[in-house]
Amino acid sequence: MKELLSVTNLSYLNLFDNISFQIDSGKFIMISGPNNCGKTTLIRILSGQIPVTKSIKLLGMFLEEYPQNLWKEITGMIIPQDNPTFFFSTIEEELNYSIHLFKKTEEEKKETYKEIIRKYKLTKFQKKNPNEVSEFIKIKLLLAEKMLASPQILFLDDICGELEEKEKKEMINLLRTLQLETNISIVMTTSDLNVALESDYLYIVDEKQILLEGEPLSIIEKDNVLNKIGLELPFMIDLSVKLRDYNVVDKVELDMDRMVDTIWK
Repeated sequence: MKELLSVTNLSYLNLFDNISFQIDSGKFIMISGPNNCGKTTLIRILSGQIPVTKSIKLLGMFLEEYPQNLWKEITGMIIPQDNPTFFFSTIEEELNYSIHLFKKTEEEKKETYKEIIRKYKLTKFQKKNPNEVSEFIKIKLLLAEKMLASPQILFLDDICGELEEKEKKEMINLLRTLQLETNISIVMTTSDLNVALESDYLYIVDEKQILLEGEPLSIIEKDNVLNKIGLELPFMIDLSVKLRDYNVVDKVELDMDRMVDTIWK
């Protein structure tokens, strides 16, 4: 597995104290933790928005050594709380302008537009003002525009935070599709452990440190640590852990129907 980004002895203000970790290419990474633990700041640091020196390497080179144009080719970032503004009056115009920057022939532009509209499920929103649609549609549009540049790594800050449950599932499925099709690495923060379960690898951050890391299910089973820092366990995880403690089940089960079958055997 190719190492894409490495963090070594990162300290920043009173948020992080000598934390170290790495992100491999083609992986879907989640960073979770309670509110005000520094998740957004960490995304800003990893993406180069907050400069640090001699702590973060991307493809073997310190971030501060990258030329700006090369950096933009490699990375993409979406932070919804920055309230990004769209400059065109319709989603169709917004997308076509972005496509124009990356595709040369008219045929390529038309095919790319049709593919984006289909993949991101934007067909009925084409004539809508992108500044007036829901948060879900805005994020999908931002994501489509970022992916046009074919970045190797995408930084996403809690993009599911304001979404409804159905929208969260669709967003995760979309991100998984993009990851599989392009082998992009995705680094995403969330306070929702139901969302965090969908990642390849999970980091729990609090008290200036990485408290836990590993495959999501193994991390979320550590209910004593997560409850202590104020993270709410997904319902099925919480139920499974309690039933396991009483020897009703012998493993954590995420599917309700299988859980019922197990209990009634």
